[in-house]
Amino acid sequence: MTTIKDVRDAMRPLIQRRNDLISTGRFVFIKPVQHLLRGVYIGSSIDPSVFVPKISVQLLVPKTEIRALGWGLRFSQANYGEYIRKSGWTMNKPDIIAQMLDIIEGALPELYAIASLDDYFAFLSAMTVPEVSSTTIELFEVLIPAMKGEFDIALSLLQKNRSVAEHVDRLSPEFYPALLAGDRVEIARILHEWEAISVKTYKIEKIWERTPFPLELQDG
Repeated sequence: MTTIKDVRDAMRPLIQRRNDLISTGRFVFIKPVQHLLRGVYIGSSIDPSVFVPKISVQLLVPKTEIRALGWGLRFSQANYGEYIRKSGWTMNKPDIIAQMLDIIEGALPELYAIASLDDYFAFLSAMTVPEVSSTTIELFEVLIPAMKGEFDIALSLLQKNRSVAEHVDRLSPEFYPALLAGDRVEIARILHEWEAISVKTYKIEKIWERTPFPLELQDG
């Protein structure tokens, strides 16, 4: 099966020609990272010579202690010529690797366009089950308004959705009371704490820039 070293070796030409990218494990991320992780995940296949690339986009909030693959579709091999349709993205074919790197590079403008919390939610909402579950959408319907300081919206949705409320409570029992009290300082503290945990999980400390959430940039 393809190893992390295989992936890094395959991605090296792209990393060398793009100073806005970094390879970490099976991920290639756009740097610097603030609240959003944007890039590509290079998965493995049953065939040890084949790898499976896909778009990988996700917020660092809520916290994650396991490296998730991120949201986004695979680069479908059906779209890229007869050989790839039959054989997949093979590590032992330099011309196929070169084509894959060009395709990844071509996807970067679309990833750069996901620059805000609203952009992220629009990206997520445009996907369909099973790519992303309705529960995930409902979670971010609460968290993104909270990050933007729209506490009334977040609180109303949280109070209507028991499963999301239970999920948020498991993430941090302090979140709901702070939201109910309109405590911007406490909500910001929790968000930064979550984000720091995710940064550690992905081992991206060197490319992460601690950045205020929109709620911290507002008066009041």
